[in-house]
Amino acid sequence: MAIDGVKIIDSDSGYDIYNDITERYKDGEDIEKIKQDWIKEAENFCIDELYAEIYWTAFAYSLWKVGYPRDEVREKALKIIEGGASALWDEIDDKARKQRQKALNRLALQLQTDNPKPLKKPIIRKPKEPYFQTGDVLAVKMDQGYGICFVSKVDQSPRKVEYHLACTGYLSDKAPTMQDFLESEVVCGKFGQDYALKTDCWFNHKELGNLLPDFQKLGQVRLEPYRLFVLSPARSLNNIYKEIMDFREYSGTNIKSILELVAEVVGSQG
Repeated sequence: MAIDGVKIIDSDSGYDIYNDITERYKDGEDIEKIKQDWIKEAENFCIDELYAEIYWTAFAYSLWKVGYPRDEVREKALKIIEGGASALWDEIDDKARKQRQKALNRLALQLQTDNPKPLKKPIIRKPKEPYFQTGDVLAVKMDQGYGICFVSKVDQSPRKVEYHLACTGYLSDKAPTMQDFLESEVVCGKFGQDYALKTDCWFNHKELGNLLPDFQKLGQVRLEPYRLFVLSPARSLNNIYKEIMDFREYSGTNIKSILELVAEVVGSQG
């Protein structure tokens, strides 16, 4: 869990807490449920004095940001601030503790009263119907030739749809088939018992929609457990081509046959 700086939201933990609370709130979820979900995470995040400080202050700030009234989370954060920044900040930088205390003092002033301008919930329109589903195998036609990717994840909420595409090393002037996919390779490590995909890019709904004529569904597979280890934002077919080219920078145990990841072929169109 990396710490990038001394601000309240300036670490992996802080971003995880803030982004989850605010995004779920804007998606229309019940704030009480969101709060209780994060209270249950205290033991996982508060691994020492420093991370406990980060957890409770980020938690309190996130609730304050969405307009939640003063509660036990805010009281806990204020008590921590009153006790001063953790001495463990000194292990990061000899100036970090003093700078962190300034950030805590600013937060304390905010937490003394409710947020006068809380985040507004956007109007939730009819959810978009996704173009593809997780496990769909896609041929993609680029200026440089044909590639193959599979949909590794579809992030869908009332406000957005995002598509994660994992690229194989296939690149040819020949339109691929499902068999070509099953004979292809992918850059993939291991994270515990799960596979970790390393050539993965994501598109939002609008940008992928502009490229739909360049995609053809070859079939669908069910995959072994995996994680998205390296994520790259994408806007054009050139981003997919770059991921395919990045494939050639890897070797050895990072290259795995796609058959290692495929638990079952659900359907095939060629």
